[in-house]
Amino acid sequence: MFESLKNLLKHFSGNQNTETAQPVTSNQEIKSATPESNIHELKTMGSQYNTLAKFNLGLGSIGPANRTDIDPQRLNEMYQAIASGKYNVPVKGAVPEICVDGRTDKDGKRLEAPSAAGGTLSVVYGGDLAGAFATDGVNELQLTSQVINTLKSKGHGTGVHGDDHSSCGCGACAKAKTIYQHITERINDIASLVSQYGINLDDTDKQIIVQQANNRLNQADFFADDRATVLNVAQQNGAIFEELVGAHNELGIALNTKPGTTVDRSAIRKDFGDKYDMFVVDAWAFGNAAKDINTIGTEETAQRIAKAITLQNVATASILGHGSLQIVPIA
Repeated sequence: MFESLKNLLKHFSGNQNTETAQPVTSNQEIKSATPESNIHELKTMGSQYNTLAKFNLGLGSIGPANRTDIDPQRLNEMYQAIASGKYNVPVKGAVPEICVDGRTDKDGKRLEAPSAAGGTLSVVYGGDLAGAFATDGVNELQLTSQVINTLKSKGHGTGVHGDDHSSCGCGACAKAKTIYQHITERINDIASLVSQYGINLDDTDKQIIVQQANNRLNQADFFADDRATVLNVAQQNGAIFEELVGAHNELGIALNTKPGTTVDRSAIRKDFGDKYDMFVVDAWAFGNAAKDINTIGTEETAQRIAKAITLQNVATASILGHGSLQIVPIA
């Protein structure tokens, strides 16, 4: 499935003009713009990329249309530089370990590891939504422990994150219940988006994922009331922890299908300034994680887990992000 995604994105991004992608210094003067002018310029300059809004998604506030401190021309240059693979760096890991979050730690750095919404929690939620475990009566904390220990036993690194100003600074974790609900309500919209990148959900996939999401929403004790406890349990079972700082300034979603790489957030900031961040989705790692947590053992189940991890990433972006977020493929 993800090999076809990689091939499709190569075709999709093959006609992108990357010659104009020039770095800008962090002290470059950023011209001011009203939200209305930003929207107009973004529509005309970024039309080669899909937006969340195109698929009736994007209920949150994070996105370029809500910003007055960015230059649409520079933003377009950043998109094209990212699409060219300029900011891809090698990683040692093979499964999601850090979050898609575009922020950095207090030293301006991020771990160089595969990214997904919530880090390893993406694998927890994706596996759960796919019905990959014998989980009747099991809660979110128990699943988190189970998945992290399974991945560790197979030699993988695992991780979660918080931030410097909230008890649960990870949106994918803090909004997990809302994200499950969003999947039940927008499954067709989400499926329509991922189909553009070669990931096709049939009626059986949709039925299983929606039914499992509804089962969890109706299970009174599944989601922990104190969201920080999910991060704590992950750490207690060996997950690394990053503390990120500052506000969300993400301006798009980097969809990376280059195996063994992620996108260097610090390098983007160095070239474009600290107001220019991206969510980073290392989709190539989803199939690896799906294979290694598949307790049922069938290829069909592994495929469904990978699809469910993808849906969890899209739904998280839709809950946190504005419809103006553009999806920038890296093939």
